[in-house]
Amino acid sequence: MPKKSKFEKDFVAVEEFFPKLSYFWNSKSKHWIVKGELDICDAEGDYWETFHIIIGIPQSYPHCVPIVIEKSELIPRDIDWHISKEGACCIDIEHNLIAMSRKGINIDSFIREKVYPYFANQLFKLSEKEYAGKEYKHHFDGIIQYYIEDLNLVSIDTTIHFLERILLKSFIGRNNKCPCGSGKKIKNCHLDEINTIKSIGRKKNRR
Repeated sequence: MPKKSKFEKDFVAVEEFFPKLSYFWNSKSKHWIVKGELDICDAEGDYWETFHIIIGIPQSYPHCVPIVIEKSELIPRDIDWHISKEGACCIDIEHNLIAMSRKGINIDSFIREKVYPYFANQLFKLSEKEYAGKEYKHHFDGIIQYYIEDLNLVSIDTTIHFLERILLKSFIGRNNKCPCGSGKKIKNCHLDEINTIKSIGRKKNRR
């Protein structure tokens, strides 16, 4: 019997909770393809709706960013709904997903913590005309919002200063003063945030 890949082993947990999802290997695109129905229920377990979805997972799994496509066309194809005309879903800020992929994305956690909440929130907006929780802004404004809120940077100016220091390859050592202006050493201030920005890569931060 062929040895199972990490993706196949991880998908066992997905099958237990989402039995209508299955997968296959696409040798042409070198992607694992997850396909099927995603049933959405509320906190009390009452059924809401079913989405037909496809998730493409690159061969580099778990160090990759899966692509999620909604095929049922229940969501309006509009940028304000965080979905493209082709059905590609903006599950989260791209920079956050890239940072997660550096550490390794588990397919079960990804579906539970990113995909399922995304579609549940879309249903909430269809009903209530607004999202239940925090909504990221679009494009560059969304990236700045991500750095300020998720990485605990204090302002737009601080965020831009952090990115400039990294893009210009300025020396940022653990014992240097933190660029946020707190006066503390980086190791006692924004060390984790700076390491996260570095992990995303210069190419993405130039956008």
